[in-house]
Amino acid sequence: MKALATALLIAFAAPAAAMAQAAPAVTQAPEPARLAAAKALIAKIMPPERIDAMIDQMMRPMMENLRNAMAQAPQLQAAFAKDPKAKGVLDTFVDEELRHSMALTKSSMPTMMDAMARAYARRFTVAQLNDVSTFFDTPSGKLYAEQAPTIMADPDVLAAQRAVMEKSIRGTMERAQAMVAKLAAEQDKK
Repeated sequence: MKALATALLIAFAAPAAAMAQAAPAVTQAPEPARLAAAKALIAKIMPPERIDAMIDQMMRPMMENLRNAMAQAPQLQAAFAKDPKAKGVLDTFVDEELRHSMALTKSSMPTMMDAMARAYARRFTVAQLNDVSTFFDTPSGKLYAEQAPTIMADPDVLAAQRAVMEKSIRGTMERAQAMVAKLAAEQDKK
């Protein structure tokens, strides 16, 4: 069980550390007309009444890929072989992480949508925002907005994502083991 805990810690520590870097400084506020056009566009791309479903459509396949990639890691497979309960620990952990991640993502969406609107407003003129907004009023644009979140659940995307995750987890664990060995060697020198 200790090996499982260590493997899980290593697998999640690197992404968390990378995301914990300092956020860039906030830039000046966009022009009000641009911001209004950007907010209208964001509401078409991510309709408020569909946000929860969109988050679910994006996150569930990604977490399943994470579960599958982690289960393929040699350290976890060894833990599963030693302790039949280890797989259940992993499954419970991933299920709980999915619930926590989804709740956090959903509660963060108003802030994210405001931030996205400001980012769009800084990058595009009112005319450009209106052009894109017009596209989302067309049948193709509406279909795109509806289907875009489901792209992450497409079998090709899932397979590619799973392959990357497996390599990433395997590499992270190997590098972490090498670091632990170096640390142990340094401690032995003292």
